[in-house]
Amino acid sequence: MTIQDAEYLEDTTYIDYNEPCYSKFMGYQLDNKKVLAEEWYLKPQYLATGINTYDRMSGHFNNDLSNNNRLVIVVGTELQIHRKFEEMLKTYGWQLQDSWISDLKPEYLEYYKENNNSPIIINLI
Repeated sequence: MTIQDAEYLEDTTYIDYNEPCYSKFMGYQLDNKKVLAEEWYLKPQYLATGINTYDRMSGHFNNDLSNNNRLVIVVGTELQIHRKFEEMLKTYGWQLQDSWISDLKPEYLEYYKENNNSPIIINLI
């Protein structure tokens, strides 16, 4: 690994999910003790399907797009879920269409503990 690779990894991979945060919107410090599961229904994103077509009349290539709706469950504390959303918005452009608290199943809690008490995303669709 080169120094440039190490600098790149240093900037992009480490996120402190437990750094305290005061929510101006909610008006209180976000809780970092109680683990919960939150379902996120993401806004649709259009992704290129990888099929390029060539239009002979115009002389242009066209890409076909597919609509990508996603429903995921995020497991973590209120603070960790907030930090995970910030990360996914910045990295992948995820936007929430809706979110709600879901039942915390024992297997979700087990996955959370296996991940060193860091937030996890479980893909449903």
